[in-house]
Amino acid sequence: MVEFLVRMNNAITTPNFSLNSLVNAGRMDIACRCISNAIFLSYSIRKNVKIYINLNGPPNPPVTICFDSNNLKNVTPDERNIGSHIRIALKKVKEDMEMKSEPGITVSKKSFEELIKEKSKNNFDLYYLTKNGKDIRNFEFGENSLFILGDHKGIPKKTEIFLEKFVKDKISLGKIEYLASACISIVHYEIDRKKY
Repeated sequence: MVEFLVRMNNAITTPNFSLNSLVNAGRMDIACRCISNAIFLSYSIRKNVKIYINLNGPPNPPVTICFDSNNLKNVTPDERNIGSHIRIALKKVKEDMEMKSEPGITVSKKSFEELIKEKSKNNFDLYYLTKNGKDIRNFEFGENSLFILGDHKGIPKKTEIFLEKFVKDKISLGKIEYLASACISIVHYEIDRKKY
């Protein structure tokens, strides 16, 4: 299973946002593009991929939404469609309970830190994508890998310090800083080229 965790600094935690203005919902457009790039191929959906979007904006953070490619229904790659599924999930948030929003989509009040601790206990190798890491082409990834990245503002320093206790390694995609959604595509490409 290949998994991604994107920490969104300001993406709002209410369903009251316009699908015509995802940028103004704390950059929900970035979350939607990351989901699209994680899940979709040109003419199909990837198998065995999950992406967690960790929302930390107002009014009631944190909220974590998971899209599981093996079980998704009626989700298409465009931002508006994905944004509509995020809105549905945000309407179903309950304290201290993970809820199934739709097939293949769950929502919870899990914090970024809680999810990292949970994954580290469940036989996942955790990798933090940062330009100061080791070249991705020097790695062979195991069966269960979680790739951690931030939005356009990156991951706060305090959170980076927390991550150091849990990540197997820091990985770099090169000296250029790419969009978060592009980073996900590059990780898939590097894994795919070793598999096929």
